[in-house]
Amino acid sequence: MARTESVSFQVHPNNEQAQIDLMQKFHWSLLNSQEIKTIDNHLERRGDDIYQVSSSEHYVKLTFNRELDLPNLNDIKRLEQQYNSLPYPTYPKLFPISIWVWIILAFVYGLGVVGWILYFILSYKPKKEEADNISISNSRKRQEILTELEKYD
Repeated sequence: MARTESVSFQVHPNNEQAQIDLMQKFHWSLLNSQEIKTIDNHLERRGDDIYQVSSSEHYVKLTFNRELDLPNLNDIKRLEQQYNSLPYPTYPKLFPISIWVWIILAFVYGLGVVGWILYFILSYKPKKEEADNISISNSRKRQEILTELEKYD
C-alpha cells in the first residue's frame, strides 16, 4: 500500500473547480468534495419587539491526497510552496473612514473635499499602484511556476 499525504480546506462554491484544477497540477488527487450549508436561527429582543435573526454559511470542503513516492516529489513540493507563499496584495480603502465623515466635512469650508483629495493623491494612489504591481508580479510568477511544473507531468 502506497504512503500518502492529505490536505483539506474550505473554498467558496464558485471557486471549487478552479481549486481542484490547481491542486491537480501539483499532483493532488481529489478524495472528497462536500458542500456545506448551515443556517443559524435565533430570536433577539429589541426593546419590546422580538425578531428572528438568521445567519448562514455556505462553503465547499475539499479533501485531497498525494502519493509520497512520486518521482520528483521534492521539486513539486518546492514549486507548490513557492506558489502558495506569494504575497497577497493589500488594497487601500478609497474612504479610510466613514463616507459620512467626508460628506459632513465637505460642508465645513470644503475640508472634506480637500482632505480626501490629499489622501487620494498622497496615500491611496501610491498604495493602490503598489498593490496592482504585486498582483501583476504574482500573476507572472504563478505562470512561471506552472510552466516549470509541466515538466514533471
